[in-house]
Amino acid sequence: MSEFSAEGGGVHPGKPIIWPTGKSSSTPVSSSQQTQTPGSVKNVPTQTAPTRTSEAAPAQTASATTGTGAPAKGAPTVARPLTVEDIRSHLLQQQIEPTDFNTKLASLMLRNGVEISRTNFVKVLTMLQGTDKSQPMQEAALMLLMKGIDSPQAVKVLGQYFAENPALASQFAALKEGMGNLSSALGAGKTLLNSTLVAQLASIISQFDETFQTISEKSLSGGKKIFNQANTINDVRALKALLQGIQQKSASAGGAEAKALAQTISELGGKLDGILQNLVAQAILSQGGRQEVNYHYQQIPNVMTTPEKNFEIVIQKEGEGKGSPVDPRNTQVVMAMDTQNMGKMVITMIVKDNKVYIIFIFNEKEYGEEGRSMIAKEYGMFQDKLANKNYQITGYQVKVDPAMCNVKPYLIPMLPQLESILKRIDLEA
Repeated sequence: MSEFSAEGGGVHPGKPIIWPTGKSSSTPVSSSQQTQTPGSVKNVPTQTAPTRTSEAAPAQTASATTGTGAPAKGAPTVARPLTVEDIRSHLLQQQIEPTDFNTKLASLMLRNGVEISRTNFVKVLTMLQGTDKSQPMQEAALMLLMKGIDSPQAVKVLGQYFAENPALASQFAALKEGMGNLSSALGAGKTLLNSTLVAQLASIISQFDETFQTISEKSLSGGKKIFNQANTINDVRALKALLQGIQQKSASAGGAEAKALAQTISELGGKLDGILQNLVAQAILSQGGRQEVNYHYQQIPNVMTTPEKNFEIVIQKEGEGKGSPVDPRNTQVVMAMDTQNMGKMVITMIVKDNKVYIIFIFNEKEYGEEGRSMIAKEYGMFQDKLANKNYQITGYQVKVDPAMCNVKPYLIPMLPQLESILKRIDLEA
């Protein structure tokens, strides 16, 4: 890593594009080049999805250069698509080995609006140490870079989250089953532990079970806040520590009943670990940072479906950095959900003052047609509900877009105009 250590560079703030020519473009980003984000109402992008590979790729401006790589004086500019050689040439200028891996990583950095500098490469590669360096891990490292977080451990947690996309609803369902199994195991092995302790443990387990069972109901009921992530993380950690203590105490007894209890506790501990990793990843994503990645993110089990499915919400914060508030009159809210009969669905609400514009996105055409009919039928009622909260709907649209019918594009901002070009560069590299 020492050969990469250098001063200078930094995160591209989303204003001038850092093209791979060694210098940043002096031309501000146009509205069509705005980063796709879950918010940024002041600069709402003109398109809501990344450019598809079938669409024409925009030509980028590259200056004619001399043999030394410096722009030739008075040389005309040539409009041409970005190529893999452009990125490799820029890496060499930054004294970074233009390997296939580094070229693809540079492509991902450009796609996310991050400057390709040795300083940024050092930070990203340092955070990737000890991981498999897969794309989810790279995405996690870049996300943390944009949020100003330098933590290899956080990369592992967030990278695993991006790779596995765990659903809190199914995790809570599995936890409930594990709680029931533990209650049964404690009853069967009551001779292993003091009877008073067993009764107290059963009561505690019942309370935890009830807490996790009603989290989604409390979160989605009228007038109540979304459950507190930090409190839930602390509760899960406390329960895990308690179970470890029980496991150690019962293990000394020996016998089949002790082994069965230890196995049950171990399985429940694994389920708690999964929930804990999920909640910690959500907390990391909710940390402040650049405007494009400054939002609150949370998963909630959706009790309106049977079985419960996942409900995800992204709320854009105002400004940058830690402590940035949510401005309810100037924000963007993205809600992604697995519905009972229409598959995956995303609702984006763009809020400016008391005006709201809504975009409904479906995964498949047949669901889009059904959704369009249903929304038109319920539109008046929806208007009335928002009017009661002093909001006015200025319009809406219904789209079918599988690429954007997922919460991830709103969590990881992209420069959509570059998408088709950089995918080709990835393939070439």
